[in-house]
Formats: sequence, C-alpha cells, structure tokens
Amino acid sequence: MAMGTKGMKKFVARSLLALLPVVAYVVLYLVLDPFRVVHRYDGVSIAPGDTIERMPNKRYVAVEGLKYYNPTHHYDAFIFGSSISSNFTAAAWKRHLPDSARVYHFTAGAETLSGIRDELKYLVDNGYNVRHALFIMEEEMFRRPRRYEEMPFVPHYDVSPVITRLHFHRVHFNAFRDPYMFAYQLMPSLTVDRLLADGKIMTVPSGRDEVTNEDSSYALDTLIQRHSREFYADLPWLKDMPIVPYPMPLSIDADAEASLRDIARLLQDNGIDYLVIVPPRYMSQPLSLIDRGLLCDIMGKDKVNDFSNDSTLIHDMYSYYDGIHILTHRCSELIDRSYSRRKWGF
Repeated sequence: MAMGTKGMKKFVARSLLALLPVVAYVVLYLVLDPFRVVHRYDGVSIAPGDTIERMPNKRYVAVEGLKYYNPTHHYDAFIFGSSISSNFTAAAWKRHLPDSARVYHFTAGAETLSGIRDELKYLVDNGYNVRHALFIMEEEMFRRPRRYEEMPFVPHYDVSPVITRLHFHRVHFNAFRDPYMFAYQLMPSLTVDRLLADGKIMTVPSGRDEVTNEDSSYALDTLIQRHSREFYADLPWLKDMPIVPYPMPLSIDADAEASLRDIARLLQDNGIDYLVIVPPRYMSQPLSLIDRGLLCDIMGKDKVNDFSNDSTLIHDMYSYYDGIHILTHRCSELIDRSYSRRKWGF
C-alpha cells in the first residue's frame, strides 16, 4: 500500500512537471495579451507608440470598437466587407448619406457572406440603429470558406453562433505558441523579419481612425503619387500577371445563396437602406452572368453595382496597391458611380 502511494506521488509530480510549460504559456498569454484580445478594450486597437503590431483580429477589433464608441457616437451607417472594403472610406460614403449619418466600418479579414450575415444580425438583435448599409462583396467572397481555426479570421464569440469564448482564445493561444511568435515577445529584433514575411505581424499604419475603425491609406497613397514608378517596380509580378482563370463556373453555391437571402431578409425586415458593390480585381474574370443574375434577384437589381466587369479597372494595375486592394480614390469613384446609377435608375 505504501509503495502504491509512493508511486502515485511520483506520477502526480511528473505529471505536474510535464504540465509546467503549458501552464507557463497560458500565464504568459493572459499577462502579455499578445493579440490584445484578453484585456478589456480601451478604445485603442494598437498600443500608442507601436511601429510593429501582431496581426490583429479585425473581426474582434470591429466588435469591441463598436461597443466602446457607440454610446457616444451613435452609429447608424455600417460598411461591411473584407480587407478590400477598407479603402471604401466613411468620408466617401458620407457624401451620399444624410448629414447626420454616423459611419462605422465593419472590416473583417477574409470576410465571408455568413460572417456579414452574423454581423448584421448581431447589430439588429442588440438594438443598434442600423439605417444604412454598404456591402463590398468581391467575387471571391461568394465562394470563400469559413476559417474558424486561423487567428486573424476567427469570428468574435459575441457575433458568431458557432464560436465560443473558449474556442476563440484557443485559436489565439495556439498562434501565440508559434516559436517565432513566442520569441518575438522576448527578442523582437531577432524574429521580426521572419514574422513580417509570414504575415503574422505588420507595420502599423499611420493615421488610424479608431472611431470609424478605419486604417488610413494616406501615407501609402502619397508614396505612390510621388514615387509611382519605384513603387510598382517593386511588384514586377503584377505587371506580367496573366488573366486569372476564375471565377469558377458558379461562385454562389447553396450556402452562399442561403446567407445572401438571410442578409436580404434582415435588411427588408428592419427597413435598412443599402447598396451592394462588387469591386473589380486586376486581370481577373468578372462575376458570371448567372451569379450576377442571382445576386440581383436576391438583393435587388437597383441595389447591386457590379464593377467586376469594368474592363478599364481590370487591366489597369495602377488602380491597385497589389492587384487586389483598390486605391482609395478609385474606391471613392466606385461609390460615386453607384449612387449616380441609383439616382438615374440604371
């Protein structure tokens, strides 16, 4: 009996010893909060003075920023979309809204239609005053899979009906366990280049507007304006990019159609004025006629503005930062053109 007790004590001691690294990781994750998702949001998504930031979960930032600022700013107009939507600015949209409109940007990396549906439902169910909505739906969004296991893309647990708080933090904790990411907390200068190359950290954009949840493109736009030749010379692959052989024959599958119908139902039931823009992509095929017809049927022909077939923008690499994200002034033009179509009924 005594030998059994002694053996059990050794087993427990060894087990506790084996668990020490995990416990240490958990404690460091909670204390350091490397992705700023543990401690209470303080109205600033990026710490003042930072020049390099761990890749943020923009879905989390959008929700927490909304909770923090809405009591004083009373938002009633929302922009939904992926990172492509980030250059469709609040200022550009406000030109076509009532003077009293207060715009908030619900940007989410690698956004999906189901993600937009959940975000819109969250706003409606929680009593936010949603009067206007602008949806930026690139062709890829219609067929983009959910990415619940990747740190920058896992939805906020208050918004997604399938994500728990535990799952959310497990995904972020696993990202923190990456050896390079962990080393970055202790010796950033030794790992920064590797993490920047892997897209796990980023340079902090200057001029971020926390109130509208927008990253400013002013610095990059100024660089392109003054040194356009040098900027695009660093992107040689962009100039020689062949026509991308997509979309697939049908981009809107049954799941995408169901999400679109849910979005349309929420908009109609709550009397929300809205607009849909399908942006172009450099050297890519436009949205198929079948998909365009289905999108117009669900969301309304007068609400959908499909620029994916704009031959000028498709073939002009100087209208993009990288072939995917469109220059801010071009995005403003697309908003203006959309409202011009709406005004004249075509």
